[in-house]
Amino acid sequence: MASPDPGAVAEQIAALLDELSAQPAAREIGDDLVRVLMEFYGAGLERVVAIARLGAGDALVHRLAADPLVAALLALHDLHPVELTDRVGHALDTARRRLGSHGSGVALDRVDAHTGTVHVVLAAGCGASSETVRDVVRTAVAELAPEIAAVEFSAGEPGPALLQIGLRPPENTPAAGA
Repeated sequence: MASPDPGAVAEQIAALLDELSAQPAAREIGDDLVRVLMEFYGAGLERVVAIARLGAGDALVHRLAADPLVAALLALHDLHPVELTDRVGHALDTARRRLGSHGSGVALDRVDAHTGTVHVVLAAGCGASSETVRDVVRTAVAELAPEIAAVEFSAGEPGPALLQIGLRPPENTPAAGA
């Protein structure tokens, strides 16, 4: 059986909740159902993590969290063993590796856990502001921190202007043989 894509599942849930919102009574029942199911699955996952830690320590929990689907579930229930800011940092490191020389201008500004937004600064030049760079960063963040709702980009301060250093123009010297 193929593992579901966490992003696709989230989109499907949002679409279903939007459909329910057209019927106020149904929306309230749907919200209650989702809340109860989330509490139930969250409590079950919390027990699984606790049992895994007792049996094999944090190494097993980290190994479980390395799977994208399990990581999304653990993050959804605030059970992921790696702090959000650390995972975002690892995501930006991954993006930089994928981008090669174009990734050197990617820097974390801050993570706003309340809004689920990561703020990234892109240095000027080297194509660092291209849509491809932004897509690679967004993808890496989604893979390692699925609870992040948005990645916002800002332009970094331009560095000092480069000064061309070359040979001094020849001084006015009389031409040979003149």
